[in-house]
Amino acid sequence: MEDDMDDMENNSFTPTWENGTESPILLENVVGQGSTKYKIKLKYGGYFRLAKNSYKKRYCFGFQKCLNIDTCIYDFDDLNEEVATHYPPDPELSFSIFYIDKYATKQKFVKVDSNDNFKLMLSMYEVEKELTIYVTMNNNVEPSSVQERESDDAHDEEDEEDESVTFSTDDEVGRASSEPVTVSSKNGTIKVNSTFENVVEFRRALSHYAIMNEFAYFSEKSEPTRVTARCSDLQCKWRIHASVMQDGISFEVKKLVEPHSCTRSNKGANKVATQGWVASVVRDKLKCHGDVSIKELHKWVKINFNVDLPYMKIFRGKEQAYSDLYGNWEDSFIKTNAFKEELLRRNPGSVVEVDIETKGNKKLFLRFFVSLLACWKGFLVGCRPYISLDACHLKGKFNGVLVAANSVDGNNSIFPVAYGVLESENKNSWIWFLELLKKAIGTPNGLVISSDMHGIYVF
Repeated sequence: MEDDMDDMENNSFTPTWENGTESPILLENVVGQGSTKYKIKLKYGGYFRLAKNSYKKRYCFGFQKCLNIDTCIYDFDDLNEEVATHYPPDPELSFSIFYIDKYATKQKFVKVDSNDNFKLMLSMYEVEKELTIYVTMNNNVEPSSVQERESDDAHDEEDEEDESVTFSTDDEVGRASSEPVTVSSKNGTIKVNSTFENVVEFRRALSHYAIMNEFAYFSEKSEPTRVTARCSDLQCKWRIHASVMQDGISFEVKKLVEPHSCTRSNKGANKVATQGWVASVVRDKLKCHGDVSIKELHKWVKINFNVDLPYMKIFRGKEQAYSDLYGNWEDSFIKTNAFKEELLRRNPGSVVEVDIETKGNKKLFLRFFVSLLACWKGFLVGCRPYISLDACHLKGKFNGVLVAANSVDGNNSIFPVAYGVLESENKNSWIWFLELLKKAIGTPNGLVISSDMHGIYVF
């Protein structure tokens, strides 16, 4: 028994999360420490090509994500991990990260391949606290089709009009016929003057339109400000052109050549059914029905859209849909300290604690505890001196354990006293939770605690 007490007082315990992974990074600094915040625009999924009649390069066919980082806890390894999440987990796949040298007289891209280069990049933009970085696959830095694409771009949009073309002009504002299109529409309708929130939504809607109408297409131009696509059958005249509106964000269909002159089939459905399209069509289903298995989603997509997609595409589309709806796992930990402060501001007298672990210059989320004033005070003045401790396993990227301390009120109903999230059921985590519970309710006379706790000795 004395040995057990010694173990309880020993602070050398190193916690690990249940799935063996490192606990998620807590991106908020400990109160009192200074921070250096940067906004990074991460552009990925595309490649560089030369602009027409210029020595400058342009980044094409990509996506963008904004990262808000704190240089006290964020380094090159973190950036590398973030970039890797946007590419398939292929060991043979490699990518390069670049930024623009703002002091160069001509456009110059500098490669970031080490923590020293990462710090050099931040120091260059120390005043602005904002910069853009570009990611390319190592075999796509200078694609062989650059010259071909440049010659294609030289064709003016207005040179290809014929009697089957419908179009609109950029100076038309506030048309009565302009209608927003949602990709969740089962009819998959797109017409001239249809508007979209941004270029990403237009691309998803175009994929949806192609799937619902059973044809494949390829992009002649796919840029942040304009998109032009043709039917994959080169003999077919179907063509669509959309560009950015006056607000600089919204997209509008300006020209549509139809109908198709080819024989339609769904042979290209799997190609245009991208991860983003999957996310857009399953988003409402996940929102209404909660967690739906990959098997069920696969069956639902096949029945409703006549598309048989691989497991991983459905899985990634589901993950992206959850991210679109609720944000991603890592970013939610940014708000941990803000959540604590807001609880204490709105519920003065509550006991709220966030425990973090420091590894080098990183601060990792470990566990948290919440006992609201109304809960611990209600227990002391209106409940029996009895508390039941219980825990259940959480399902998610980082797993963990949800624990709760409950009592029984005068109506024999369960009365919550405190709750929290621990990395696992072990001795140190339970001691941490019980010490904070004691801080909230003290040691009332006749208090009885019942528990089936795992990982702790009962004396």
